[in-house]
Amino acid sequence: MIRRPPRSTLFPYTTLFRSGIANFLVNSGEGKFSTMVQEERAKLKPNEFLNLDTILEGVLHKIVVRPLKRHLCHLFVREYTTNGAVSMLSDSIKFARMRTPEQLGIKRDLRPLQGQSMEMVKFYLTKLQRAYSPLKKLENLLAIISIIYQSILQDRGGNEQAVGADDFLPMLTYVLVHCGLIASEIEAEYMWGLLHPSLLSGEGGYYLTTLSSAVHVLKHLQRCHTDGTLSKMAVCLSELDGFMKVFVPDEQNGNIISKTVPVRPNMTTRDICKMVAHRLSVSNPQDYALYKLVRGEENMLSETTCPWLVKMELVSVGVDCVFAYKRIDAKIAWPVNFKKT
Repeated sequence: MIRRPPRSTLFPYTTLFRSGIANFLVNSGEGKFSTMVQEERAKLKPNEFLNLDTILEGVLHKIVVRPLKRHLCHLFVREYTTNGAVSMLSDSIKFARMRTPEQLGIKRDLRPLQGQSMEMVKFYLTKLQRAYSPLKKLENLLAIISIIYQSILQDRGGNEQAVGADDFLPMLTYVLVHCGLIASEIEAEYMWGLLHPSLLSGEGGYYLTTLSSAVHVLKHLQRCHTDGTLSKMAVCLSELDGFMKVFVPDEQNGNIISKTVPVRPNMTTRDICKMVAHRLSVSNPQDYALYKLVRGEENMLSETTCPWLVKMELVSVGVDCVFAYKRIDAKIAWPVNFKKT
């Protein structure tokens, strides 16, 4: 009897194989590859370039991933059915459909998606599920994100600065609930497992993280209700690691601002810094770091540290902490009693 490899093993092997083939083609110029590249380079304008990573990624998805899609999805379904994740998400969706938008964390000044906007979201969700390419899945996810973002932006009078993760995450959760996307966690993990890391460092990674965060919150929604906190969903989202509030010193004005970013469970400092840098449009992220603040005293977190584990360890002994993102060289005297509002 042939033992099938688990999904956790097959995904890295699939990615490693694609990377190896791409490197081989670029370095060796196998067959007509070098000739084709040179012919296309000759057609480029002075301000254009060939992104070989993207081109090869798309081709290899068609050659490698497309034949494996059914098998990969089968592995996902089997794993997530066995561990109860599918059942948990299905029950949570049924539960959430009985809640009001406000109980799902949508603020009163925002209108939940409906009508034509919701139909467009369902259209792109269908395309997302049918696509074999993680790139195409991501493109459809970003189309959905754009629809939701434009709806929130319209309700906020076009003020982009007024749209935060604590606005966006509940709206995405609402969309998943009312579209009944039980496979949302599988779709997210499919993209996480097969997308090239370079595609996850900017907008793509930010909003894919938002999808994973929404799934995580949704799966634990009934726990919030049991704890009596469903009416205060914004608090519940934070407790469930749906998003992280990060404080940032405005060095020009001398005040502290807060930003919310989506986070996945057990995200490392390195990944969270990428989210914050994207949110703040930081052009030199290598000069910044994430710090934990306890009673006004700062300590820089290492790139491999999980901030939420740090927070939970401190909370378990009665010590609270918040997180700050600042320039490594900046000398900041933080307030002793940090107000987390």
